[in-house]
Amino acid sequence: LQDHLEFYMQYHCKKPVTLYPVGNWLPSPWYRIMVGLEWFLMGGKGLAGSNQFETGGFIRTRSGLEHPNIQYHFIPGAVVGQSDFLPYHAFQVHCGTLRPSSRGTIRLKSANPLDSPLIDPNYFSSKEDIVDMRDGFKLTEEIVNSKAFDEYRGDALHQEDIDTHSDESIDEWIKNKSHSAYHPCCTCAMGEVTDSAGRVTGTDNLRVIDASIMPSMTSGNLNAPTIMLAEKISDHVLGKPQRPKELLEWWTHPEWQNQQR
Repeated sequence: LQDHLEFYMQYHCKKPVTLYPVGNWLPSPWYRIMVGLEWFLMGGKGLAGSNQFETGGFIRTRSGLEHPNIQYHFIPGAVVGQSDFLPYHAFQVHCGTLRPSSRGTIRLKSANPLDSPLIDPNYFSSKEDIVDMRDGFKLTEEIVNSKAFDEYRGDALHQEDIDTHSDESIDEWIKNKSHSAYHPCCTCAMGEVTDSAGRVTGTDNLRVIDASIMPSMTSGNLNAPTIMLAEKISDHVLGKPQRPKELLEWWTHPEWQNQQR
């Protein structure tokens, strides 16, 4: 079992340009109603026409990595959990590792098919994962404290909870605040449980066609790769010819072995 883990880094915003007025029903329910009416009457336009995660990024935390190992999502608001906005103007950066080396398990609880399985993501069982998350925390602080954010950045909401000069303090905060990015996968990996067409080894007429058959996690959100995987296997089920392979090149820092940036 593999999964992406992430944490939120939240900051007060000095300008009233965030989602705070429409994030919750109170204290101004009319803001939400007007945004909903705009979306409904204007053909999906306005604030409700976006999921608000319009800015993101990928970085490497150290030299020696050929491709990014940290992903960012930015939202002009600050939330508790997934949907409850904090009652003031703020913004947050989601920071998470892309290729964690920790491995979890999913096991049967009993022979009763009605019993829920035993799922253990086993987060942070690899020391490398906490180091990557810590480096991501420090680089995020550097980015948000850059000049480009000066007119918007207020105090960090985590400033009272962390001694940013102590790796142990940062690590403890990360362990307490991190949560799943909802990308569990790889429990029925191709080559181990299924073949390349999703057919379960040792069975007839049984396939698995979802993110669980990925041999390893993708370096990013799983939605698009899972759709691609399902489209290709559905073509195989229907007997359609496979499209030819496309070998695409991506940009690699020419000094990736020696430089982080």
